[in-house]
Amino acid sequence: MYRIRLATFEVTNTLLKFKIPVGEEYSQISKLYGIQSDAAQLNAAFKRQWKILNQKHPNFGATTGLAPQTWWANLIGGVFHDAGYDYLDQKQLQTISRHLFKAHSTKVCWQMQRGTHSLLDNLSKASVQLGIISNFDNRLQSILSDVGLLPHFNFVIDSYSAGVEKPCRDIFNLALDHVKHLDIPPEQAVHIGSNLHADYWGATNAGWNALLLTKKTNLSPEELKIVNPKDILSDVREAEKRILEPDVVRFRYRF
Repeated sequence: MYRIRLATFEVTNTLLKFKIPVGEEYSQISKLYGIQSDAAQLNAAFKRQWKILNQKHPNFGATTGLAPQTWWANLIGGVFHDAGYDYLDQKQLQTISRHLFKAHSTKVCWQMQRGTHSLLDNLSKASVQLGIISNFDNRLQSILSDVGLLPHFNFVIDSYSAGVEKPCRDIFNLALDHVKHLDIPPEQAVHIGSNLHADYWGATNAGWNALLLTKKTNLSPEELKIVNPKDILSDVREAEKRILEPDVVRFRYRF
């Protein structure tokens, strides 16, 4: 059994969450410009367009040379067209896109999960190094600063700036490089996130420990067979107990 010396986190749906659903946010912003839209339709369209654009331009456009603002403008335009608002002209879509991009760059659209500050404080007091490994664009540091979380972390890695995204092993190795002066091996590192593929499998395949923030009902029977039940968290605050209490922590290699 190894003492955990490095804990890294995903941001979205782990430390931070949207104040309101994406579709509702898009609908409210479009209404400011005289456009009536249905939040549920926009929310469904967002999920479809997210998959399409990630396949065409992965990692927020980092792999194909797009700037994040251009990537998001393409996504937002696709969402409104997909939802049936294809009568909107390019100028209207650009106005909505700029507003949404700016709003999501600050704490306007984000809120912290309960207990986040105390969790990070207690881990830091226990001499655990803290970092961020997030599939996110290059606005991440400014968002963390605006919500008051940035001072907690020894380093922040966003996939766009790194040029590689989870679940690739390279992004986890990059995190270890940030603390190489402390000689922390993978078995003394843990990653906490809400995505089974990117966060849990990505970390364990890199030789790390991992904690998955989700409900067991979100996982299929096949997925539950390869996820240690003790690694599933229903609340991010449970991570403190799993990481710090030696009689509870039983991390092991799974692959």
